[in-house]
Amino acid sequence: MGKVKSFAAKTAHDAATEGKVHCPVCGAEVKKIKIVANRKRGGEGWTPRYEFVKICKCNEEDILAGKTL
Repeated sequence: MGKVKSFAAKTAHDAATEGKVHCPVCGAEVKKIKIVANRKRGGEGWTPRYEFVKICKCNEEDILAGKTL
């Protein structure tokens, strides 16, 4: 079983900037998300195509709407 964290420890962890990348344009934290798209496999059906994309406030709406896949 995991260690129980106090509220102060959780907020300190969230506020830490170590290892976080920020967008130079909007200043928001850049996060990686996994996009699953379908890929045709002949006439048999489809297989999933996994892709990791970096996302911030600049491109969040376009990526989540499926415009830039």
